[in-house]
Amino acid sequence: MKKAFLLTALLSFPLTAFAAGGELDWKTFGWRVAMFVIFAALLYFLTAKRIKAMLIQRTEDIKAALAEAETAKDEAMAKVKQYEAKMAELEKELEEMKANAKKAAESEREYMIADAKKHVEQMKQFAINMIESEKERAIQELHHEAVELAANQAEQKLIKEISGSKAAKILDEYVKRIGE
Repeated sequence: MKKAFLLTALLSFPLTAFAAGGELDWKTFGWRVAMFVIFAALLYFLTAKRIKAMLIQRTEDIKAALAEAETAKDEAMAKVKQYEAKMAELEKELEEMKANAKKAAESEREYMIADAKKHVEQMKQFAINMIESEKERAIQELHHEAVELAANQAEQKLIKEISGSKAAKILDEYVKRIGE
């Protein structure tokens, strides 16, 4: 409190001397210069330690902020490199996934083509078997019809050729053979 009062009094003295007006002579000018020097010296002695401490503290704060900023910059650069590495790895994985998907699609396509060929072959074999089966059935049907036709023709021929006396004679011979 005393220092503040003393400082205020010293600061107000040159102002009051200058405000008095009048002519400027060397004596007044000398007092003014002397007052200024006393004021500057007093100001220096009263505030030098605080200002110096404040400036030192400010310098240290700035250095700490710069060091912290440098550390943050280094960490950020490390993270950027880490993210770039991850991105490169992800791009590599994406390329591998694309290649695998392409291979799988090609494999599926080849499987589908092979399956379709197999299915066509099975259908072809089925058709051949059906044709063979129909052919066999037609042959058997023709054979059966030929046998029936031959039997009918033989019957008709026998009926025409064998008359009443011939039939009795054949019947007697047949009976004799059965008896023996």
